[in-house]
Amino acid sequence: MRPIFSTLFLTALLATALPGPVPAQTLYVAQTSDGYLNMRSGPGTRFDVLRRLSPGDRVDVQETEGSWYYVRLPSGARGWVSGNFLERGQEATGLLFVARSDDGYLNLRAGPGTDHEILRRMYPGDRLDALGRQGRWVQVRHVSGAVGWAYDAYLTR
Repeated sequence: MRPIFSTLFLTALLATALPGPVPAQTLYVAQTSDGYLNMRSGPGTRFDVLRRLSPGDRVDVQETEGSWYYVRLPSGARGWVSGNFLERGQEATGLLFVARSDDGYLNLRAGPGTDHEILRRMYPGDRLDALGRQGRWVQVRHVSGAVGWAYDAYLTR
């Protein structure tokens, strides 16, 4: 007959020695020089690209291997991304459109305010992906791929 104490002790010891599930951490894709982040089939650039993620996309970190993070997307898709291009921040807030304005266009600016450089003109009906917000200014990705800031009074859902 085996003593119960030693079985319980061994079970407790193994439970503390073995890693448990990693609690998911929610992060967001940062702005990159390419304008996207590759999600790969394994932890490194030698693995196939499964899809491209956009700045502001939400990912839930499942595990890490060095600077590579195994992530799950809200759609359920899973893959590896470089943790160097993830950050804490705001989730992309959805699809927007440029509304009508007195000028017939809306300026896309380099920063949140009228003192920032104008990057391009946007026209009524242009599709935008919202990336974040600072007060009344919304960071957006224009259908052309340009990323900048627009005043929310001239945006619609």
